[in-house]
Amino acid sequence: MPLSAANAVPLDGLVSEAMVQEAARTCAHLLPYVVDRADLHGRDPLEKFHNLLMGEIAELAVIAYLTGQGKVAASAVDKQATRPDAGHDVVVRRKDGTDAKCSVKSSLSYHHGIAAIPEMFRPAFNHREPRDINIQVYYHYNLRAEPRTTVAALTHAYIIGWAPEKRLLAPDFTVYPGERRRVADLKLADLSPMAGLLPLLS
Repeated sequence: MPLSAANAVPLDGLVSEAMVQEAARTCAHLLPYVVDRADLHGRDPLEKFHNLLMGEIAELAVIAYLTGQGKVAASAVDKQATRPDAGHDVVVRRKDGTDAKCSVKSSLSYHHGIAAIPEMFRPAFNHREPRDINIQVYYHYNLRAEPRTTVAALTHAYIIGWAPEKRLLAPDFTVYPGERRRVADLKLADLSPMAGLLPLLS
């Protein structure tokens, strides 16, 4: 059964103001060291900061969700580093007690809300990025209804679902719209709900 909007975990309630402040401080430190990848368009400093902030909050939200469910989860990133991280954001613990690397991706929809996102968009992992566990977070604007939301907001942000590495590497790859980045030819609806990850972790 395909994943749907009903399976998404809202960030509102998971992320506190203190966590947003923490993420902002981290992003302010990291901004001078961020270099755009060759398969992305060149971003100006404000766009980089927004992207960093959404990514940091996505990581904090995933950790808050998992620890709130009684699971072990911690950041794998040295927030004071000046070099790129090791390619994963969170370390979790499998049922057998071993560590698993978890990558968290955040994306933004300017047009479609959560009801349409699972069927409209692909996981944002290229062929080099998948780790043991891969989690997609999505933000969306609210341009038509009141109150309008024209920036990323916790009230319009969700942990969509997850996939193991092999699931993101098995299908063919396609070019991500508007970029040169190649991603798995899957929809977010092909991911598994976050609730299905919990029994695999301790």
